[in-house]
Amino acid sequence: MPRVLISGYYGFGNCGDEAMLLAIITQLRNALPEVDIVVLSARPADTAQNFGVKAVPRRHLASVWRELCRADLLLSGGGSLFQDVTSRGNVLYYALLVLGAKLLGKKVCLYGQGIGPLSRFFSRWLVKQVVRLADLVTLRDEDSALELERLGVRRPLYVTADPVLALEMGGKKEQGREILRQAGVGEGKILGISLRPWPRVEEAREAVADLARHLREEGWQVVLVPFHPDDIQILSPLREKIEGAVLLSSGLSFQEAVGVLSHLTCAVGMRLHFLIFAAMAGVPGVGLSYDPKVDRFMNQVGLPSLPLAPLSAEELLRAVKGLLAEEEEVRLWLRQRVAELSQRAALDARLVARLLTSDKGKGEKHP
Repeated sequence: MPRVLISGYYGFGNCGDEAMLLAIITQLRNALPEVDIVVLSARPADTAQNFGVKAVPRRHLASVWRELCRADLLLSGGGSLFQDVTSRGNVLYYALLVLGAKLLGKKVCLYGQGIGPLSRFFSRWLVKQVVRLADLVTLRDEDSALELERLGVRRPLYVTADPVLALEMGGKKEQGREILRQAGVGEGKILGISLRPWPRVEEAREAVADLARHLREEGWQVVLVPFHPDDIQILSPLREKIEGAVLLSSGLSFQEAVGVLSHLTCAVGMRLHFLIFAAMAGVPGVGLSYDPKVDRFMNQVGLPSLPLAPLSAEELLRAVKGLLAEEEEVRLWLRQRVAELSQRAALDARLVARLLTSDKGKGEKHP
């Protein structure tokens, strides 16, 4: 029975990251039905209960080392773990886990990773070493591969897609409708908005409020969707600026979030997985780019992405109206494109299964 230790940003109440963990666990169990999974988590009890796995505290060194010793594979991912914008300690933490695993002779997979931004020389050097040490590297977009190439990495890589895109969407629409009904949202056109704390987000909030008020005058409803508890501090003041806007509670599960988003007419947001969930539901969206990962995904699905700051209300309204003018075509394109990306995302776990059942070294580049 292979034993996999999963490391990522888990147990912090971020809907997108929790969905990523669900996707990884689901795909691993599909590829390796007998796999034994352990997760490093900020809230191990919650993670164990929510996902049916063993979980240990991610900062408890003795527990982490014990699980590394027991594991056959360290799976580092998914998401933007190797970046130094949100925290300078990110790269060092995840790199030390990889180094520890290799010192113990364990296999390492960087799984569905988005690389960067990396603003410091030490971070760039460390990521280069980590990627060289890994037995398998899968990336969620081409730009991450280009980022590694700029760092001087010359080794086989697999470019797949965000792990969440491999999750099944079916059967969640009614659940989403009930959540909206309880929040006072009826039938009709709905604008969904997701903002997060970030420098200069207050400036962008004004443009988003202008867009929402404009659509309200046309009979739209506005739903504010937090993907992390911290989002409330940005979305609450926004609700005050938009008459009749509804602010959902934080802590939505993947099932609840995709159910809600499947009822949107249009989505405008910063949170990457808010935009991914919307695309999975076939909902046209506009990304507000605070991080390259937003641009990268919106480019993958052919949707507009605007700089967070400066952001003008006119530019935002133009982007939304442009999507709505071709709504049916956009929805059809999204279904096709997401289906393609879903197939690519499902490859990650199959590659891990091959690594665990083979004594071969590093994989070959996936076309």
